Amino acid sequence: MSLEAPVLIIGGGPVGLATALDLGLRGVESIVVERDASTGAELLAKAGTLNERTMEICRKWGIAEAVANCGFPDDVNLDTIYCTGLDGLFIGGDPRPATRDRAPPAGALEMLRKCPQFQFDPILARAALATGRVNIRYGHECQRVDQDFDGVSAQIVDLATGAATTARGRYLVACDGAGSRVRQQYGLVFDGQMLSFSVSAMIRADLSATPMGVRNRYMFIDRTGTWSNLTSVDGRELWRFTLVGTESKLDPAVYDISQDIRRAFGSAVAFEVLRVFPWRRSAFTVERYREGRVFFAGDAAHTTSPTGGHGLNTGVGDALSLGWMLHAVLSGQGGEGLLDAYGAERRPVAVRNSASSTQNFLAWIGAADFSQVMDETPAGEMARAEIGRKMSESLQQEWTSHGVGLGYRYEGSPIIEPDGTPEPPDTVQTYVQTARPGHRAPHAYLTDGRSTIDLFGDGFVLLRFDAEISTAGLTAAARTLGAKLTVVDIAEAEIARLYERKLVLVRPDAHVAWRSDSEPADPLVLMAKVAGFQTARK
Repeated sequence: MSLEAPVLIIGGGPVGLATALDLGLRGVESIVVERDASTGAELLAKAGTLNERTMEICRKWGIAEAVANCGFPDDVNLDTIYCTGLDGLFIGGDPRPATRDRAPPAGALEMLRKCPQFQFDPILARAALATGRVNIRYGHECQRVDQDFDGVSAQIVDLATGAATTARGRYLVACDGAGSRVRQQYGLVFDGQMLSFSVSAMIRADLSATPMGVRNRYMFIDRTGTWSNLTSVDGRELWRFTLVGTESKLDPAVYDISQDIRRAFGSAVAFEVLRVFPWRRSAFTVERYREGRVFFAGDAAHTTSPTGGHGLNTGVGDALSLGWMLHAVLSGQGGEGLLDAYGAERRPVAVRNSASSTQNFLAWIGAADFSQVMDETPAGEMARAEIGRKMSESLQQEWTSHGVGLGYRYEGSPIIEPDGTPEPPDTVQTYVQTARPGHRAPHAYLTDGRSTIDLFGDGFVLLRFDAEISTAGLTAAARTLGAKLTVVDIAEAEIARLYERKLVLVRPDAHVAWRSDSEPADPLVLMAKVAGFQTARK
């Protein structure tokens, strides 16, 4: 028995499903190979925060409303409390408003949402299957990948029966996690920094009667520093408890994490441990994102400390990039240069986001002198106040990271035409919109109520802010290349000032490819570059 589709996807986690969804919405069929028996079968104590840019992408995929209504209560605050225990000493806190009291930050169309992965993954799966172009092979494992001039073959096995199957595609996307078998098969270097050993537990508990009250996150601190944290998963009774720096406690078969949970909770709070799993906190990036017809995305391409929530969000960005690029090549609207540009664009973003997450982690394990934090003395009280102040100060960029989520740019990309303007500061917390080539196109509301972001996704879009300027050259060039190009006239002066040029060419992923006040001297050369027809393969 054999299976065939243009794209094979190994790994049916959030990035694999997101890639399949994006491709499916573009009309490209894919086969997803997933070891688990179903999506969302377990309470995964993993990612749970979708940043503003990811929510914009979800909007494009038609699932933003489902994410917003996933069940995380709109009236639950997102506060963080620093303490020695739920019944212990208060150290400090960072208040954050509930969803109902927030609005998107400046420049964002959507706002950050809480959606636990065990709910997000099924949302993606349902939407992907609804396209009618996604075949998810649950309970199957990819054992080997072979590629030739025409395509890729994946040898997969049904884990229940042992039956072997060959899946064949033009391209393959490896989304099979940090221990990616596909990446290991090709011997690619996965280099970076091991940060710590951790153990997480998904637990059920009612914290409403605790002295600290119900918060989104608790950081538990003793004389050694921050030794564990507790994060709300569903805004009600499900919590993720994470123990830091515990290599000796990695095996749940020989170590009972309940004693550490009891240490953090105190004697009065009842809890139920639902699932325990060890993991390694790291910041690794694969040396290259492409190996012939095989591409790497998500944790198979990069790992980050969860401090900041950038891992899944970076992976969703990978999925969007691969979706439009693979579709363009498969449909003849783009050249092979697009596929080379995938790694050139996404790898620097992963390194950047991972570095920000690592800085957050190092801040909350060593932000202050913790030697007197447990002392119930005037000196201890002063120490706790100082620790709370320093923790809050050092972790602002973890709790608020609009710049990381929205401000990434594809500097030096081979399919971006720079305009000579200097690169603006790349800040963690703040985001300032710019239509400079390589950046996400600015969001602004049109007179019909749509956002400019809603214009992008299907082919290239040429925004024209002066109807007197001819676009005939670019339109003809796109037609010659077979690339889809839609010209959109915008008369609003305020939006024109935001975009700064009279002509702005935007890619399907909403990133600006080129801008100017007039057509280029050779429109065909420009369109060939941004559509990947003139980028030589390395």
